[in-house]
Amino acid sequence: MLAVVAAVLVVAAVDVGVFVGTRGSRSDTAQAQPAHAADQVAVIDPRTRQVVDRVQVGHAPTAVAAGYGGAWVLNKGDGTLSHIDGRTHRLVGTSRLDVTANDLAIGAGGVWFAGRRRAGAQQALEMAQLERIDPATDAIDRTFDTRTGAAVIAAGGGAVWSTGYLGGHVRGAARSDALTGAMQKVDIEIYGDLVAADDRAAYWVASIGDRVARVSTRTRLLTASLPLATDASLAAGRIPPNPTDLAVGGGAVWISAVDGSLIRIDPNLRGIVTSIPVCRNALNVAYGEGAVWVACGDNTVVRVDPATDEAGAPIDVGSLPRGIAAGAGAVWVTLN
Repeated sequence: MLAVVAAVLVVAAVDVGVFVGTRGSRSDTAQAQPAHAADQVAVIDPRTRQVVDRVQVGHAPTAVAAGYGGAWVLNKGDGTLSHIDGRTHRLVGTSRLDVTANDLAIGAGGVWFAGRRRAGAQQALEMAQLERIDPATDAIDRTFDTRTGAAVIAAGGGAVWSTGYLGGHVRGAARSDALTGAMQKVDIEIYGDLVAADDRAAYWVASIGDRVARVSTRTRLLTASLPLATDASLAAGRIPPNPTDLAVGGGAVWISAVDGSLIRIDPNLRGIVTSIPVCRNALNVAYGEGAVWVACGDNTVVRVDPATDEAGAPIDVGSLPRGIAAGAGAVWVTLN
């Protein structure tokens, strides 16, 4: 789960969001593990570490974000966004988006998504839109037009942090103020295609260059950069990690990798703390509900205890996970 240029183009507040209410009921057969679950969100109880429910959503769900009492699911196949109640696991509603959204982020006052407009004349690659949903009303309350091909975003420290095209097919990172939409380029010295943030810092990972960059949310300046592979390890013939996702929480930065490892990094990028074997292929990672959760390519989710760095037993979710989030009392896994 890209962002921003140095000048604001348009800041428009949208008063009404279109939302089609589609109620669902909690399944009585939540423990069943279908061989090929599709277009569903598996709900894991973080205490029992079992799948306790399944929620049917739109076509081809991918990204998911949790917080503000619920979970929001991006259905890439039909261009919609589903809202699930965190307590009842009922589908509150599904809305069609006016952009081809690529990613979701939660924080900075709401649920954010980014993408290119569906209608209109052909647009330059750097043209994109950031929109925010008020979690209390399910209405869009922020719309920012940007000159960036926003695709991966994170929210924290009163802003949306992203990476994308900054014009002239140049890729880079940016910050967008959550209140005004004011944007500025952020120099991170790498092209970070993965991004995560909390209130103290934003982090980018270059999955090809195997490097992590940290930017202070207060000063908006690069404070540290860390390679994921040392010259010595490369000289010894060790293959560098191939990052797949990024999360922050529990006093650490967490990176999932193709080889099934979970890399724990000091939040100030003072070094790699440890590498934890989790599964054969780690696809996504999320922090929340007191633990780190890794979605794996063998149709499982693995919980990692941040206090001990120990991986628990795999939790079968019945199909390939495409996204994972932890919050609002559960772990939410999109199945596609």
